[in-house]
Amino acid sequence: MSTGKRAFLTTRLDELVLDLEADAPSHPPQDPPGAPTGPLVTAQRHRAEVDTADDHMVDEILRAHPEIARAWANR
Repeated sequence: MSTGKRAFLTTRLDELVLDLEADAPSHPPQDPPGAPTGPLVTAQRHRAEVDTADDHMVDEILRAHPEIARAWANR
């Protein structure tokens, strides 16, 4: 895999996290104990994983974010 794909995904995930954080309510509802869910948490987790992910995992993360995958395909 090219480092360009990883860098593109990293940049887009950073932008997505910032957008989701800006739109997040100031007092979000509490998730039940265990793994929190939601688009912000998912994007944050994927952003944390992408730096150490192997090529297969980078592709999986990309597939989990169709808008980013479309942008990668159309670049």
